[in-house]
Amino acid sequence: MTNSDRIRILIVENEGLVGCDMATSLGTLGHVVVGICASGEEALERFDELRPDLVLMDVHLAGQLDGIDTARELQRRSPVAIVYVTACADLDTVARARQTHPHGYLLKPFNHDELRLAVEVASQRHFEEKERQRREHSYFEAFQSLADGVIAADLSGGVVFMNPSAARATGWNAQEAVGRSLNEVFRVYQSTGEPAEILSVEAAASQTAERTVYLTTLSGERVPIQDRTAPLRDEQGHLTGLIILFRAAAVAVTPTEEAPAASRSTAPLVDVVESISDPLFALDARWRVTYANASALRLFDRNLQNMLGLSLWDIMPAATREQHHEAFAHAMLHRETVNRELYLDEKQIWLELRGYPFGEGLLLLVQDVTARREEAERRNRIDRLESLGLLARGFAHDFNNLLTVLLGNISLAEMRLRNAITLPELHTAKQATLQAQNLVQQLLTFARGGAPIKTHLRLGDLIETFFAHHARANRIEYRIDVQPGLPHIAIDGAQVRRLLSNLIRNAEQAQPNGGEIIVRCFAPDHAEMFPGEMVTDTNFQPSGLAIEVEDKGEGISADHLPHIFEPYFSTRKADNATGLGLTVCESIAKAHGGSLTVSSEPGKGTTVRFYLPLDSDADEADAFGLSKVFDAPPELAAANPRILVLEDDPLVRSLIVRNLTSNGFDVTESAEGSETVRLYQESMSQGHVFDLVILDLSIPNGMGGVRAMEKLRAIDPEVFAIVSSGYSDDPVMANPASYGFAAVLPKPYEPADMLRLVRNILATRGIRRAS
Repeated sequence: MTNSDRIRILIVENEGLVGCDMATSLGTLGHVVVGICASGEEALERFDELRPDLVLMDVHLAGQLDGIDTARELQRRSPVAIVYVTACADLDTVARARQTHPHGYLLKPFNHDELRLAVEVASQRHFEEKERQRREHSYFEAFQSLADGVIAADLSGGVVFMNPSAARATGWNAQEAVGRSLNEVFRVYQSTGEPAEILSVEAAASQTAERTVYLTTLSGERVPIQDRTAPLRDEQGHLTGLIILFRAAAVAVTPTEEAPAASRSTAPLVDVVESISDPLFALDARWRVTYANASALRLFDRNLQNMLGLSLWDIMPAATREQHHEAFAHAMLHRETVNRELYLDEKQIWLELRGYPFGEGLLLLVQDVTARREEAERRNRIDRLESLGLLARGFAHDFNNLLTVLLGNISLAEMRLRNAITLPELHTAKQATLQAQNLVQQLLTFARGGAPIKTHLRLGDLIETFFAHHARANRIEYRIDVQPGLPHIAIDGAQVRRLLSNLIRNAEQAQPNGGEIIVRCFAPDHAEMFPGEMVTDTNFQPSGLAIEVEDKGEGISADHLPHIFEPYFSTRKADNATGLGLTVCESIAKAHGGSLTVSSEPGKGTTVRFYLPLDSDADEADAFGLSKVFDAPPELAAANPRILVLEDDPLVRSLIVRNLTSNGFDVTESAEGSETVRLYQESMSQGHVFDLVILDLSIPNGMGGVRAMEKLRAIDPEVFAIVSSGYSDDPVMANPASYGFAAVLPKPYEPADMLRLVRNILATRGIRRAS
């Protein structure tokens, strides 16, 4: 059983049903749910009793404290891991939550797998931190019990640890010693009375394994000791300080007698630091280099003769003096430490310079922090993606509602005027609305990686339709090559069109002076997709299709190729390129279980291949989707089907009612899920069952489509329902059957799309009539 299997979880959730559902899901995964609390006050009261390792915390709670304040208080008591499980996506709440350093942020609604992954990741991080703390504690425990004295100091010379043996030997209280200068606490002298240098292991090894010096205690007593000094390094091997081990000398040497030359410690600082792996050099008060170790010489490609005597500002990049001189000068004047980062252009690396007072000048320790900077930039990009995802999801619902109203009313106006007059302005407004929809969906796709809403399509038809509406670039020849006889495939047509649009746009921008774009659609052969593998059936074809976009443009350099899928990476900043196109494409490919590969040769062009596996669940895709369009039988209109609508936006609700009633449907409207359930139950008790229910997925401050559907199915297991939402990335929209829905209707949509879908369902399933 792994650590994550034994994780103790506390759920703090004001919705009892949600808390119980999470507890059930976690129980099936082998986790131990120690309790469910509805308020922060209850969680704080029961915390010591429950002793959780991980807390799943909602932001809005029943008591006076919200989830973020509760998490902050819990963390003051114990290093507990926090995962926020909330519907709050506004930037202020996210910023407050980040201040508590959570182990995760799971946005409602979520599915079972998302909850599982969030808990597993948080559990792993929590146990790794506990293990690190345990190791550190065990080290200190070991030092505490040593008979030898142990003193640890950081690079600035401040004491950070002293064990009891060292405290007894020096006369210092361990707590009082921490923070003081090492030279004040560990005062050692040679037998001649001269101060003794503190040696590193390497410097000591070049003379004697141990040395005998005199320790002056706090009370002034001089005690002969044998000491050894070792470098203190972090997990990356970087020097962070020194650790001194010492014990009473076996043979005392009188202060007056002269120590033998071989045992006398005259090693200067050079011997102490020469073997340090990080570059290190010393400066005098005039910025001149007085010492540089071997690593520093290698970094700046100089020998010791050429380095000594040079000014710091002569060996650093020209812009360094302007940017950093003031900070280093202040540190040198006030005898303070300084920490600065600079970019070494000739080696294309980032360096961190830590300066420590040394003599009249500074001791500079240099570290290559390029990897750390790149990781910080990567994390920053991820944070920006998460913020964009939360922002996009926050306004997508309302924005798509407005687009639904715009698109719907424009479409209705077009239908009314079709026989009288044709207005190109209406067509232009409609196209602009569809482009606005595409922008919102594109943002959601790359920020959240939304699951595709699949329908059965032919890729060849999709490509031909795309180019029928695509505004082609000047001086570029477009060639389309679609292999005949390709099967239908279950895909999200909108997402694949978005991917194709991005790839075509990139190919056009790669050929500003004209060229050629070739779009191929085919079933790749096995030898091409899986080179080197043997198959017994020579007629075997891989279960998938591919779309290739090839251009004859400038190509991508080998340096840039590894970064092309990174968000915001672009070589066309002057063209206001966002650097998001291929990021979106990669998200779409992964969401479909496929892959995106790029091959390019500078000066000859680029080829991008989008490989799509044939979905094993393809038969379930688009059970009642918009791709199956046929006219309802004549008797449908006479039947006057009854439809119940749940939609909180009054403008969208009015559009739905006008569209359906004008086409012969009997429509009842509701604005909140509880009202929808009540109307359905009343109608059913009167013997007039609704033939179809259209449910909005998200109702702010009310019961939404999923909860309403659960209650409707409890009343009537045969209920037929369509789920509609502007949250196209919601798992309900990608897998409606799992939640009891017959079909999905993503917003925005045209009135004609709604009518076709409604007629499809009613015609296919049959209309239930009241007995």
